[in-house]
Amino acid sequence: MSESTKNFDLITVVVCLAIVIVAMIAGITVYNMNDRNNMAKNIEAAIAKGMDPLAVKCSYETHPGAICITYAAVRK
Repeated sequence: MSESTKNFDLITVVVCLAIVIVAMIAGITVYNMNDRNNMAKNIEAAIAKGMDPLAVKCSYETHPGAICITYAAVRK
């Protein structure tokens, strides 16, 4: 294998890894934006129906904070 072939292979691997990393970042960003937009729409719908919007917000939380824990404790 010649030196130019090794350099070409290295460049190809680096470019492929960069593409994969950029695609992962873009995918995570789009997922989080869609999740927040859906939450906002559901909160607006809950307000329109007279439901508690905090319950909707807490249902979207993956790591509940003090507000959602307190809300759950008070509701029981």
